[in-house]
Amino acid sequence: MDNNEIKELVEIIQSSSIEEFEMEKSGVRVKIKKSSRIEVGPDTVRDILQPSNQVERVGPVPAAETEEEGIHLFRAPIVGTFYLTPKPDADPFVEIGARVTPSSVLCIIEAMKIFNQIECDVSGEIVKILVENGRPVEYGEPLFKIRLD
Repeated sequence: MDNNEIKELVEIIQSSSIEEFEMEKSGVRVKIKKSSRIEVGPDTVRDILQPSNQVERVGPVPAAETEEEGIHLFRAPIVGTFYLTPKPDADPFVEIGARVTPSSVLCIIEAMKIFNQIECDVSGEIVKILVENGRPVEYGEPLFKIRLD
């Protein structure tokens, strides 16, 4: 496990209702207890989580977004890194003005080296993309404004 994998794991656990988590991978054992210390195996770098188990934010906290009439705020269903394209040199899944339907792929959110295709839950038109490509997102963070049909 590398430092980024451990940081992502801590972020996911902190944003969930899981109170205790333990995992072993390639001889490295990671045990996380909320409101407790984090134990890391000898093959990893301990200082990434010291002197405390708090993970620093990697981006600004978005201002509270309110839903406008006829506008749906599509929110991140998971914590991870937001990508508008399937590959760096590919066209984006959606752009401003694109028509979407339920099950249209809007983006990818990478969590723990797994690339999750995120599908739309409404029909409408993309009016605003609220997140930059490649930026970490929190659970429930607004990603898109969609004008409902």
